[in-house]
Amino acid sequence: MRILAFETTDAIASVALYDDGVVYETTIDTDKRHAESVLPAAEELLREHGCSTADMDAFAADVGPGSFTGVRIGVCMANALGMAHQKPVVAVNALETLAYRFRDAIPYSDGIVCALIDARNGNGYGAVYQYIQNRETSAFDVKILKPPCACIIKDFVAELPKDCRVVGTGTDVPMLPAAECVARIASKRQGEQQIAPMYLKLSQAERMWNA
Repeated sequence: MRILAFETTDAIASVALYDDGVVYETTIDTDKRHAESVLPAAEELLREHGCSTADMDAFAADVGPGSFTGVRIGVCMANALGMAHQKPVVAVNALETLAYRFRDAIPYSDGIVCALIDARNGNGYGAVYQYIQNRETSAFDVKILKPPCACIIKDFVAELPKDCRVVGTGTDVPMLPAAECVARIASKRQGEQQIAPMYLKLSQAERMWNA
């Protein structure tokens, strides 16, 4: 299976090619806007590995939460390519990509990971996942203990289980979502014809309009 995955929800974007279990990723740290830089980077990544968008079995994108504009860019690119090539599109959210990196840091135990994204002024987005590893297969089952939501970070953290590991932007384990994780998660899911952004609160423009 081959999947082209987009991560555009934060200032630094990335794209990844999933090729039968192997993932190749390119990070895009440039002054150019995501709308200008991400697709060329994806095309270059595919050329490096001897394939094109027509060779993909599916496309995937991080659907947020994150930058409203950034989320739309990744979702629109994945949807457009899926439609053009008549291939499925897979939605992966930013919080699960952050937690996913730590699934094997807690092997053979009921590991709980909280993913947080800083939205400034004490606000954020959070979710809590539990990863349970099968001793025989080393595969992980994941339970969603708290689904993605908008939150006041200090209140959200205060309610976490004692041994919960907290990761993400604005935490002691800072990191950004990555296309590699989007691709790996997407490889385990069924796709759709189209995917939609995950907006957990109104944009600033919408809040001002409603004021």
